[in-house]
Amino acid sequence: MTVLRLEDLKNLAAQVGLSVLTVASADELSEERPRLEAWQEGGLAAEMAFMERPSELLTNPAKLLPSVKSVVVVAVSYERTPRPELEPGYGRIARYAWGRDYHKVLRRRLEQLVEVVRTHVGEPIEYRVFADSVPLLERALARRSGLGFIGKNTMAIIPKEGSFFFLGELLWNLEIEQPGQFPRSVASCGSCTNCLSKCPTGAFVNERVLDAGRCISYLTIEKRSAFTYQEREWIGEWLFGCDVCQEVCPFNIVPLKKRYGPQLPELGRDAGVGPIVSLERVLRMRSDEEYREVFQGTAVMRAKREGLARNAAVVAANTHAEGLFPLLCEVVRSDPSPLVRQHALWAAGVMGSRMGEGAVVEVKELLDLAGRDDHLGVQEEVRTLRGQLRNFA
Repeated sequence: MTVLRLEDLKNLAAQVGLSVLTVASADELSEERPRLEAWQEGGLAAEMAFMERPSELLTNPAKLLPSVKSVVVVAVSYERTPRPELEPGYGRIARYAWGRDYHKVLRRRLEQLVEVVRTHVGEPIEYRVFADSVPLLERALARRSGLGFIGKNTMAIIPKEGSFFFLGELLWNLEIEQPGQFPRSVASCGSCTNCLSKCPTGAFVNERVLDAGRCISYLTIEKRSAFTYQEREWIGEWLFGCDVCQEVCPFNIVPLKKRYGPQLPELGRDAGVGPIVSLERVLRMRSDEEYREVFQGTAVMRAKREGLARNAAVVAANTHAEGLFPLLCEVVRSDPSPLVRQHALWAAGVMGSRMGEGAVVEVKELLDLAGRDDHLGVQEEVRTLRGQLRNFA
């Protein structure tokens, strides 16, 4: 098998729009494995069963491609312009999801890279490409490759560039010749603890140890069940994801201040949903088909209609979007999802308690109706609301 020079690989990658590229060995990530196991055993994965797979599968590239000789790591920056002020009736979207679905964008570029390399070497290549699509510890691979370091917020950070970028990996049976052997970045967070102290939910158990169950991104994207009352308060105005631990990071100050755009146009706000989304639009959707019509091809699909509508109801209450009160009442009466009905009922109750006698009367009627709902979650919400909210006895 041909040995490819790193300089040649970078030149070929530039042809398909990949400019930040490093290479790591395909050895097992033995240093990270015990840390992963401790995190798993600590129950910090919440409902993410895919992160509780055997640690060997997450730390050994050879388990994904037995013939692997090297791992190519690419970093593609997404939009780093400041997020706008939140308009009434809207919810925030994490910056990484403003554009098109990065999983597809990066995999497409990596597949293109394989094609140009295959033509260059004139030989077949055994390979697999990944972009956050399997639970491979890609940030650890990025650190091993010398791309950057892992910050206290668990994010991969490139000095002078920050952390607003996607990682993609190419596992293949090509050996890459490069000067030196996988040098590690000497940069670090130093004494800074901004991300730890300013996390809205206190999700960091320790430096580089995240309790997923307290993370707003996890709650709004990965969690499928009902929110606790504490979780409803935590998500605030975030409809999908959260950027706080990155926005307060000093390594991101310059990129945000200089309003750097995305490296690829597909990842910019004009290509996808943008930084804010109408809560009304989400709450009016009643089917997965309607959801796909709006969000197909974006990372927001990950939350599913039911999850995003649940989030929208909570964000509406949290942001005092009282203009959505009639719609929330309609959702309680007609949405096919009991999870959505449950959270819309809570949101309507919270709003009603702030809106006066007319709204209180309507909420009382909703509670009577919801009390006959055959779903236990909705029934429990009725009992809790009657006990907690004044005037609803």
